[in-house]
This record gives sequence, structure tokens and C-alpha cells, in this order.
Amino acid sequence: MKAIVTGANGFVGKWLVKKLAASCEKIYAIIKDENEDISCLDGFENVAVVYCDLKDIKSLPQKIEDRDIECFYHLAWVGSAGMLRADYSVQLKNAEFSCDSALAAKGIGCKKFLCAGTITENIADEILTLQNVSQNMMYGICKKTTHLLLEVLCKKIDLQLIWMQFSNIYGPGDSSGNLISYALGNLIKGEIPAFSKGSQPYDFIFIDDLVGAAALLGEKNVESGNYFLGSGDCRLLREHLMRIPAAVGKDCRLGIGERPEDGLTYCKEWFDISKLREQTGFAPSYTFEEGIKITYDAMRRI
Repeated sequence: MKAIVTGANGFVGKWLVKKLAASCEKIYAIIKDENEDISCLDGFENVAVVYCDLKDIKSLPQKIEDRDIECFYHLAWVGSAGMLRADYSVQLKNAEFSCDSALAAKGIGCKKFLCAGTITENIADEILTLQNVSQNMMYGICKKTTHLLLEVLCKKIDLQLIWMQFSNIYGPGDSSGNLISYALGNLIKGEIPAFSKGSQPYDFIFIDDLVGAAALLGEKNVESGNYFLGSGDCRLLREHLMRIPAAVGKDCRLGIGERPEDGLTYCKEWFDISKLREQTGFAPSYTFEEGIKITYDAMRRI
């Protein structure tokens, strides 16, 4: 199999390239420009770096001559973390760039377009009923918008769309400040991380398992549609959090209940991986405790 990966030097991208490199004949790693750090891609003989900014992604068929590429993984998304998550102009541009990427995939002759979504899309419908909303929701709203646009576009151009919903990814190299990196970062500094009551269902997945699932979706003959990429270990957030001290070998306190609730409601059904399991045979290789220990040890070495 041959594959294209946008955002190939990002957190998920570099792990996916590493996973695919073990079995793929060729991988085209799409990088924004020559100022980017691509040291994570060193040492892979079957990885070719192609420089192309998202605003120019429609020109990718002119930059890649190969017309025997099965999969196009679109991971690149400006403002997936940090302040830009709340910038509507940046987030809306990502929707346009994603559609442009699908057209580029079709122009190259790819059979599958695998795009990164988020579980946060499912919260978008709640926005209309909430009194107080966070600007940070711009990210989830635009991901859902992108999903809908791609459903229409990919049908129109006859390109198989595999929408991969990510949720609560953690592992070495994650600097997003999400729940796990925030919690472990505070513990390493000797500080107490603060959380809400943790009464919502959550599913955490170690990065190597996530990219393993993504690789299977590319390799296997699967149905088009939406796939949630999780561990299958869905439980209340506070139950996950309470497992962290033992996993890292520390007798420490977590500030569960010390932050206000955000008013959002999560449904356990969102975290169902049965379709992923049935279509690909996916099974996670790491328990939550194993993944946390690996991540914690990696963070301590930085």
C-alpha cells in the first residue's frame, strides 16, 4: 500500500507515519514548508517529504507524480490546540482546506480519503440550547461542518470517505495540554491538577493504538462512513483519573471536583468502537495504565 499523510510532523502524523512505514511501500509526508521541523521523519527510507501549504493543497497532484496511491490521510488542521481553536476564521479555513484536500486526493487517484474528526462534533448540536458556551467550541463546530461538507463532496466526486473521530488521545510527544498531558505535567511539577466532578463518560486511547486503528482503516476493505477510534474502555472520567496515581507509582492527590462543570453532556454511545472492531479486527495493545506509565516516563525525560 502507498499513502499520503498531511500534517505528517504533527503529534498524530508522526506516529502514523511511523506505523505505516513498517508495512507500506511508500508514504508521502506532506509538510507545510521548509521551516518546519521534520527530524521525526528521519530514518525512514520509504518516506518522501513533499512541501505544500494547506492553502496550496489543490496543487498537490502537480507535486506528486505517482498515480498508484491508495490512501490519503488528512490530519493537518490549523489551530487544533491552543488559542486558535476559538478563532472562527482560522477554523472555517480548515473546512475549506479539507475539501481542497479531498479534491487533491481524487486528482492523484487515491481510493480512500481518511480524515481526522473529533468526538467534540457531537456536542455541536447542544450549542443552541446552552445559555453559556465557550469560544473553544468553534473547533468542534467546524469539524462537524467539515464532516458534512466532505460527505457531500466525496459522494459527488466518487471518493470513499472514512471519517475518523478522535477523542482524548495521549502519549509521548503530546503538547496539547489535554486532560492527560495536563494531569501528568502537574504531577511531575509536584502540583495538584484540578478537574470537574468527572461524571461524564470518557474513553482515552494511547497514541500507538490510535494510529494502529487508522492504519487498519486504510489497509482493510471497510465500509465508508464514521468510525470512532477509541480503546473501548469507556467509563466515567473520574474513574479514569483515579487510576493515574497507581499507574505512575505516586501517592498523590488529584483535584477532582475543584473545577466548575462546563454544562456539556456526553453520551456513552458516542464512544462505541464496535464498528471499528467489526470492520478491521482492531483491538488495543495497551491498557490505560500501561499507556499512562509510558507517557509519564517520556515526559519526565524532557
